[in-house]
Amino acid sequence: MSGSGTTADDDPPLQTAVWRLRSRACWSDAAALLEHHAGTDPASALQRTALLTERCLYTGQGWTEAEDALRTAE
Repeated sequence: MSGSGTTADDDPPLQTAVWRLRSRACWSDAAALLEHHAGTDPASALQRTALLTERCLYTGQGWTEAEDALRTAE
């Protein structure tokens, strides 16, 4: 993701998809895209945790899944 709130031309397709889903409040769908990579890539694990936590802050639900994602990231 670029810092300007849009996707840069050189962003990987996965990051572009995650950004688009997140911008539409589809946090669970965006996190699902990262789930496969979260077990081996620390950056993906942290990004997935951030998405799920953001969802919790907006909806007040899903704290258990966010906590599990955080434990995976650790």
